[in-house]
Amino acid sequence: MKYFIWLISWFLFIQWTFAFTDIENNWYKESIMDLSDAWIVNGFDDNTYLPEETTTRAEILKIILSAASIESIPPEETCFKDIYTSSWQAKYVCTWSERGITKWYEDGTFRPNGTVTVLEAIAFTSRAFDLDVESLWEWSQWYEKYQAFMHIHNIFPIHSYTTDTLISRGQAAQLVNNIRLYAQWTKLDYQSIWCDINPSLTSWSYNITIAGKSRNYLLYVPSWMKQWKEISLAVAFHGRTNNNEMVRDYMQLWGGRYGYKQNDFIAAYPQGLWGWPYSWSQYENIEFFDAIITEVSEKLCINRDKVFSIGHSLGSYMSNKVSCQRGDVIRAMAWVASDGFNGDCTGPVSSLITHLPWDPLASYSGGQRAYRLKWEQNLCSNSEESTQIWDIRSCSQKQSCSAGNTVLFCNSYSTYWNDQHSWPKEGSDDILDFFRNIDDFTRK
Repeated sequence: MKYFIWLISWFLFIQWTFAFTDIENNWYKESIMDLSDAWIVNGFDDNTYLPEETTTRAEILKIILSAASIESIPPEETCFKDIYTSSWQAKYVCTWSERGITKWYEDGTFRPNGTVTVLEAIAFTSRAFDLDVESLWEWSQWYEKYQAFMHIHNIFPIHSYTTDTLISRGQAAQLVNNIRLYAQWTKLDYQSIWCDINPSLTSWSYNITIAGKSRNYLLYVPSWMKQWKEISLAVAFHGRTNNNEMVRDYMQLWGGRYGYKQNDFIAAYPQGLWGWPYSWSQYENIEFFDAIITEVSEKLCINRDKVFSIGHSLGSYMSNKVSCQRGDVIRAMAWVASDGFNGDCTGPVSSLITHLPWDPLASYSGGQRAYRLKWEQNLCSNSEESTQIWDIRSCSQKQSCSAGNTVLFCNSYSTYWNDQHSWPKEGSDDILDFFRNIDDFTRK
């Protein structure tokens, strides 16, 4: 009998361990695994979960109902014009409709295969778990009480999405799992899950295999690093002609202004593909970034809400690209001397853009374009005010951006040998100060 129980347990362990083949380096892996372990989510026939894909209205209702232990009963007649009683969606959608958790569109349809915004998902889940969002003060918009509740209780940070950001399958897993844990009286925070073990990474050179290639990154870890003490993570990208050793040496993200090493940031320096010149254009570089932040968060205690990206020249393009395609992960970014990245972003990102007017290698108009793209992505207003960050001067800061976000464009700072494309002399200290005080900057 004991052998039989062991065999069943072994089978379930193997089945769970290899349930999804595409979440190894996904930021939401732990939430997905928690829900999978509780039999709340499942993947596709090919054993994938597709965490970066957007979820549908019917899919997220099914997950929320299962997580909230609400019984779904097949309806005897249709509840929406486009919901057939024979479809798998019917019992979930109609159960929701009966409970008044979600409504229909003006034409009487539910659109089960339509996408879902983060705000809609937050409202759906809050209602299903009967969270007391009404106890908060009055708001001018219907969704603000939900946003505030999620942010105050560390369930879902308000700065990681805008009013029209679509939620991915991975994000949906994190949202539902966090609310499930909150309903179980679990106190939530942004510590990475491995904060209860001793650090297993130090300042050194590490390799990760991505797309069949061995990829290198350098790491700076403050010497005081201990378990239980979460710390911010900054990922810095080098340019076309400088490798990660060179950018580590001139960026000096370990500190410098005050004569001692900074102790509140881990710094990772990825190496681009090929040799001189280097490239960041391949999509596998996004996978490389994912693998780095996953490995660091699993072996060191980091604050998952304080992940930042930095870039110089072509590395600024990569910093911009990764901040767009992983906007739900990165809190803020900073880049020097580059154009922007125009694509579909997964969330807003507070941004510090620096560019000198007479840069001979990267056009100043490109920097201005990057500024415009970012404040459009962050839903900022047209108004701006003047500010500066220590040696980075003549900055324009956009106002009334999406909650918790901002965008700055600065065009005056000192460089070595007056090289207009160079890294700012005090750039590292100033950028880290921007990251340290990001909440203050975004309240302006």
